[in-house]
Amino acid sequence: MARFGECDVVVAGAGFAGLSAADALVREGLTVRVVEARPRVGGRALTRFLPDGTQLDLGGQWIGPAQRHMADLVHRHAVRTYPTPSRGAALIEYGGRRVEELPAEAAEVLAALDRLARAVPPDRPWSAPGAAGQDGRTFASWLAATGAPPAARDLVGRLVSGGLLSAGPTETSLLETLFYVASGGGTEPLLGYEGGAQETRFAGGAQHLAERMAAGLPEGTLRLGQPVEAVEYTPRSARVHTPGGAWDAARVVLAVPPVLAGRVRYSPALPPLRAGLLQRMPAGTALKTHAVYTAPFWRAAGLSGVSQSAEGVLTETVDNTPPDAPRAVLTGFAYGAEAVLLRRQAPATRRRAVLDHLTALFGEEAGAPDDFVEFDWLAEEWTRGCFSGHLVPGAWTTFGPSLREPVGPLHWAGTETAVRWNGYFEGAVESGYRAAEEVRRSL
Repeated sequence: MARFGECDVVVAGAGFAGLSAADALVREGLTVRVVEARPRVGGRALTRFLPDGTQLDLGGQWIGPAQRHMADLVHRHAVRTYPTPSRGAALIEYGGRRVEELPAEAAEVLAALDRLARAVPPDRPWSAPGAAGQDGRTFASWLAATGAPPAARDLVGRLVSGGLLSAGPTETSLLETLFYVASGGGTEPLLGYEGGAQETRFAGGAQHLAERMAAGLPEGTLRLGQPVEAVEYTPRSARVHTPGGAWDAARVVLAVPPVLAGRVRYSPALPPLRAGLLQRMPAGTALKTHAVYTAPFWRAAGLSGVSQSAEGVLTETVDNTPPDAPRAVLTGFAYGAEAVLLRRQAPATRRRAVLDHLTALFGEEAGAPDDFVEFDWLAEEWTRGCFSGHLVPGAWTTFGPSLREPVGPLHWAGTETAVRWNGYFEGAVESGYRAAEEVRRSL
């Protein structure tokens, strides 16, 4: 029974942030309603199975050994995991040639980035030494000033701005980049597979864990197909409007991407700094493709399926074949300008461009998959971009302090608000727990 009104807390969003917040609040004895716009849970985790049972994770899919909240959830909900296939050599396309190890000049640029990131406190990046200057220049301008060879700058720009922030190096500030690197403990754990953030996948897909989390909530907690249209609030309570009706609660946790939170009608209007913040956190432009083959032919050639490219439409590839899968999966990622370029092409042309790049990497067999599957999160109504949202240049030092600050009874969650592992499932869960703790203290 609710102690503070019709229900104690309304949580908007049933991704990992919203589900974590709801779980923590229920364990505190509060009555919670979770309203979700989609007809499913999982947010930016979406798992599909082909008719033969081949598993495809169309959204987020990995966890790493340093992500303790996710490890706890995997244990609590008895979800099996398996290591990302990594046997064999990786390929790096660099300066018109292929190498199997990161060139020294590119490693030096990453090391310089790590050194700068260690001076940035993830909970208060705007307070770092030189923050205003770092926030006022793009990551691309910093790369240009390193004096590194063009191939090294191109590769690092694509791996860091693309593979981590799902954008191009001209789109984010140096400070945003340093914050992200600091939140994940450095470029090595962020970019790595074995021992890194891409070490482990979920048997049954990432969405399977979200479904287990939702199933653990009290009956009647979750309401699907109910996007939040408007929020009315006073200092002590709020009313959340959805197509299915209105919910009164003492507190609200908004666990939706910033680009969507900014589209909700608030009455009264949000404070100027909070509203300005939401206007300056666009979602990423990553495009993820899956080529499905009868067998993982690249393994016979001694290749792992992992590649990194300083040129071409794909920045990264990975062997995404689950154990005992009926068929093999080679997944490619395009970011920033390359992802936008692919979106401008007709589907058949886009498919050909991706397969041509895979062929150049792995040989003729890569050009003729049994199936080719893509899912565009930028076109998804209740996401509008992936992997996550990021502050534009100049925004951290002007609007950053408002990122996690509650507005009356409104609390903010989502991986974009995380201090550790920002942009990952781990960050989403951390943010949900933090928002739930804020609510608990306020009540």
